[in-house]
Amino acid sequence: MCNLKLYLEGTRGKEVTDKLFESIRQLVLHSLKAVSSVILSDRHCFECYGYDIIISNDLKPWLIEVNASPSLTATTANDRIMKQKLIADILNIVVPFGEIPDVRLSKTPDKSQLGSFEVLYDEEQAVTEASTEKEMLGKQHRDPVKTSVKVREKSAPRWR
Repeated sequence: MCNLKLYLEGTRGKEVTDKLFESIRQLVLHSLKAVSSVILSDRHCFECYGYDIIISNDLKPWLIEVNASPSLTATTANDRIMKQKLIADILNIVVPFGEIPDVRLSKTPDKSQLGSFEVLYDEEQAVTEASTEKEMLGKQHRDPVKTSVKVREKSAPRWR
């Protein structure tokens, strides 16, 4: 991915390349959200998904398929290196450096443990942001409603 990004930045420009990679991130995120209700969430195991994406000449990503059990068999030297790094990165997240895995601990891995992975969606952060946003909207909606009711009460004629 780094080599592809470097090549595209050199041939198509940084802005276009960044837009492509953001589109790929969104594609992955939305595909996972679409099936989140059927994905098994077990703290005792993990899954690795393999995404097959084709990039068109206009740098638009197209999702071909998602493999629930991607092959880790290497066909070339570059493929072997990539898959070895993938396995190492997964193990660094699942079994943190020098720590014994403990399913009772619920913590987000440190960025140093992520290797080549990126966090696409942080559920803890999203919940915090959603509750903050809900509070802000509640405050905004409460004040105008009170003001508008008072204005209506003052300007409405009183019938006896």
